[in-house]
Amino acid sequence: MKKKDYRIFERVRVAVLITFISGFLDAYTFVTQGKRFAGLQTGNLIYLMKNLAEGNLAEVANYLLPIFAFMLGAIFTYFARKFAVSHQHLRWHALSALIIFIGVLITAAMAQFVASKWTVLSLSFIAAVQLESFKRMRGAPYTNTMMTGNLKNMSVFIVQGLVERKPEILKRGGYTFLIITGFCLGVFISTFLAHQFDENALYALLPIIFGFNLVLYFEKVNGFD
Repeated sequence: MKKKDYRIFERVRVAVLITFISGFLDAYTFVTQGKRFAGLQTGNLIYLMKNLAEGNLAEVANYLLPIFAFMLGAIFTYFARKFAVSHQHLRWHALSALIIFIGVLITAAMAQFVASKWTVLSLSFIAAVQLESFKRMRGAPYTNTMMTGNLKNMSVFIVQGLVERKPEILKRGGYTFLIITGFCLGVFISTFLAHQFDENALYALLPIIFGFNLVLYFEKVNGFD
């Protein structure tokens, strides 16, 4: 059976990089920006409704704004993708990675000089672009911001692969384990750096995103994208 050649943006190493970035951004905003999440909007919704139920109306906006920013990011991605598809010289995934890099760079530069709500808004917008742009790993859907579904899939894939003796399904469980590990590593490193360097910790993510851009760019240069 011929081995399937997946596009670069569906390969495991890219999925691990993406989930690392997601874990880093969520831990960064949680630690340095008042326990708010960049991409994990379920967490923001929980805190939003918790404060609403407790009558802390002043805190409600702190969680409502990143939710709206995330929604705007998803809408922006929809139109940006349509624009890229209509112009054949543009490659959406490479363009998306560039948008993410520029967004994080601008956010890191302004974080020290603006209110924290603007930092969270910016990173929530970026998280939506990332989530909507990179949705498949080796042909199968996965989520790069929330690990609940990935944890469920990993468990089922591993057990199914072992019970039914299907190596390809077992391998998918292993791949899913890798992206969960990438997310956890992003959270760990971000938390450590945030406690050491506060908001400046975001600069540490830039070389990783830049490297991610290079991976997609060189595939484009070689004619694969």
